[in-house]
Amino acid sequence: MTDTTVPDTGTGYGRKPSSHDARLTEVGPGTPMGEALRRHWQPIASSTALTSDVPHRARLLGEDLVVFRDGQGRPGVVFERCAHRGSSLFFGRVEEDGIRCCYHGWKFDVRGHCLDQACELEGGKRRGLARQPWYPVEEAYGLVFVYMGPPELKPPLPRFDSLEPLGEGEGYHTSWMVPGAEVVGLEQDFNWLQLFENAVDPVHAAWLHSNHSGFQFQGTGTTGFPEHYYDHRTAAERTSYHRTGNGVKYVWRYQDARGEGGALVDLEWSVECMLPNIIALPDFIRSTPDVRNDMLIWVVPADDTHHRLVFSIRSADPGRATSFMFGIKQNGKDGWQLSEEEKQRFPGDYEAQRSQGDITQHSEETLAPSDKGVVMLRRMLRTMVDDVEAGRTPLGVGAPGEPVRRVEAGLFTRSDQGDDALAPAGAGETAAPMASGV
Repeated sequence: MTDTTVPDTGTGYGRKPSSHDARLTEVGPGTPMGEALRRHWQPIASSTALTSDVPHRARLLGEDLVVFRDGQGRPGVVFERCAHRGSSLFFGRVEEDGIRCCYHGWKFDVRGHCLDQACELEGGKRRGLARQPWYPVEEAYGLVFVYMGPPELKPPLPRFDSLEPLGEGEGYHTSWMVPGAEVVGLEQDFNWLQLFENAVDPVHAAWLHSNHSGFQFQGTGTTGFPEHYYDHRTAAERTSYHRTGNGVKYVWRYQDARGEGGALVDLEWSVECMLPNIIALPDFIRSTPDVRNDMLIWVVPADDTHHRLVFSIRSADPGRATSFMFGIKQNGKDGWQLSEEEKQRFPGDYEAQRSQGDITQHSEETLAPSDKGVVMLRRMLRTMVDDVEAGRTPLGVGAPGEPVRRVEAGLFTRSDQGDDALAPAGAGETAAPMASGV
């Protein structure tokens, strides 16, 4: 019999409509975060995978672009829609000095100049009046980078100490080796921030990857981490969060039998989120203490509800990219091999983050002390957006002659001074009181 004497509390009835934080998540032209991201160079393609044969589509920050390499070896990024009558340059022909539209044969060089109008007399006497919208590009670390911001504010392409100099036999490895992802990265169908802030949420590894779905990491012992590293009961107390010159990092302390005769050694594992959208992630499969980090991952928004993962690994072993990037197994399989039931029983990062929605509803969040890294990162992103709107130079945008940036991620032998010895100014910052939204 239904009891109506005591009113039910906490039901879903009458809740206010949920919402997302548009200033942090929306990336189209003119949006606060979109303008902030446009002040930074973004990777758009793998240099080695970008051939002279055909152009490639690349949606970036809500804009539809085409990336190609002309016959002279120059990379180019132009709007996909031809400036003549709007046909897609994805179907264009790459030539010695540019790209030619399939519809009427107009040809543009890598800076958008119209070189020829095939169906017009004398190649188009007024062709100099036509200009295909384009963006500046540079190549580094095995990647093609594009700058989509105000031309007068174009900064130098940043350099990172974890990726240079190359050692003997080393090269840059950037290909996912997954069909459709070799050139422009691996696309995922949810908002970029959901993945980016996951990188400073270490306790999810202690539950999702080690408890709820079983132990999902390939490497263990001397080639990875001991299983007790992921003990969710002690994860929070072993973790500290710190500001860096680039953004935010966490430091996770643990012990492993790496010493002489199997003696326990105190270690610190650190992941850094570098503004605006770079993750410095040490190799959790074949980690070696006190060896500098050799990998960066860019979380590049395609639009508000899609992003691409683009990475560069400095290594002498081409196979490292594959072993690292696919180092988490769900029921012993890669994610695309799972049945729907297996995804439900053995969820991983994709299932957890995608199920938050196309864009997670921040108004519905109830944050906890273990979300401190996420809180710090969101604060810094808001400051970056505020700086751009106020006409100030945001964090991560360098000036000519700046030094190579120090990346603070890695696996370190813990000093007697503890992790405070690694922490820069501002390391003692605490998160805001935990409530819905930050």
